[in-house]
Amino acid sequence: MSKWHVSVGMSLSIDYDDIEADTKEEAEKIAKSKALEDIDYNNCDCDTGYPIVYCCLKEEL
Repeated sequence: MSKWHVSVGMSLSIDYDDIEADTKEEAEKIAKSKALEDIDYNNCDCDTGYPIVYCCLKEEL
């Protein structure tokens, strides 16, 4: 039986439903900041150099 050294890349999505902001841009900035804090808090070893917001929806009143 052979031994293998394998690296696996993954994508991470974190949803936040409770961000309060006046503009979409501000909400995205807050979400990115929260995601980086969560990743750091959980000691995740991943590239955080360019966080991307895939979706940002305003809650209807």
